[in-house]
Amino acid sequence: MNIVCEKSVLAAALGLAQRAVALKSPLPNLKGILFETGEHGLILSATDLEFGITCQVETKVVEHGAIVLPAKLLTEFVRKLPDGLIEITTDPENPLRVRINCNQIKFELSGFASEEFPNLPTVKEGAVNIAVKEGLLREMLTQTEVAMAREDTRPVLTGLLMEIEGGKLKFIATDGHRLAFRQAVTEETQELKAIIPGRAVQELIKILEPDLDREVAVYVDNSSIAFDMNGLVLSSRLVEGKYPPYQQIIPTNFKTAAVVNADAFTAALERAEILVRDGGNYLVKLDIRDNGIKLLAFSQDIGTIDDFVNAGVEGEAVEIRFNVRLLLDCFKNIKDKEVNIDLTGEFSPCMIRPVGEHNHLHLVLPVRVS
Repeated sequence: MNIVCEKSVLAAALGLAQRAVALKSPLPNLKGILFETGEHGLILSATDLEFGITCQVETKVVEHGAIVLPAKLLTEFVRKLPDGLIEITTDPENPLRVRINCNQIKFELSGFASEEFPNLPTVKEGAVNIAVKEGLLREMLTQTEVAMAREDTRPVLTGLLMEIEGGKLKFIATDGHRLAFRQAVTEETQELKAIIPGRAVQELIKILEPDLDREVAVYVDNSSIAFDMNGLVLSSRLVEGKYPPYQQIIPTNFKTAAVVNADAFTAALERAEILVRDGGNYLVKLDIRDNGIKLLAFSQDIGTIDDFVNAGVEGEAVEIRFNVRLLLDCFKNIKDKEVNIDLTGEFSPCMIRPVGEHNHLHLVLPVRVS
């Protein structure tokens, strides 16, 4: 193999590919990135067996070939090189030895045989194919992944449910204490349900740009999913299992409805969090009545806070307690200025959504205090 590439282009591609490198693995190949030349230049691939990234790199190919190189070491080294052209050549006498030249800098590195590199997750022919604007996809994922479970006691809850139903693309996440829901119109008519692993979702959010014009092609079959972002492909195996019937827990009738300014309420929650976070319980009480919401928080070691936010309140007065961090996660993912807070009682889920918006909502369970 003999290729020539701009340092900035290679460094950017390595930074993307290494996101899929196995963090802990006894297999050296899984800690590496596969370099292989193709018809249009260099192709970099990495995988941890469950999730993978492939990206095309603009390079001059002098001689075709393939090799696996250690990801962390190579990425750090290339990042430290000066701007200019980098030449990567395999040793004719030892094809697992690579020479890297940049200006006056010469570096030799040992690699692994490409034949031993595992296959990346791939979707089969005939997979469902939908197109989503990149910025919209990033927004939908960001607004829902916050509710994914971080502990794997129930593996399906550590992923993000993707649904297509009734002309709508939907993303749903729940960890048992809260639920996040976001939907948008899609032209795809074939219905599907797929649970995307949490790590793939989080890496995808980091890669996606807030570009509302460029489209991402999404391919889904019964075991894998792939996101094609103009030559950069993130693929993943799906989480096996049945997602809980989330529709059953979304309330439709409310006894109390409040409309608040999102910025003012978020600021009040952040003040309360400062007080309660050291105590470890993160508990805040909301007293919703008349013309506003009183926020009360207490820390035995520090003190108390009594705050108030103006709100338009209809229905019954109610006192209800929440984990302040769960409320903050909701409000930080809502862009609108005015937000509905709807309740059916002090022990029932609270629905939080932008005013007049039914495509995006959060549910948060209250905390029961004996």
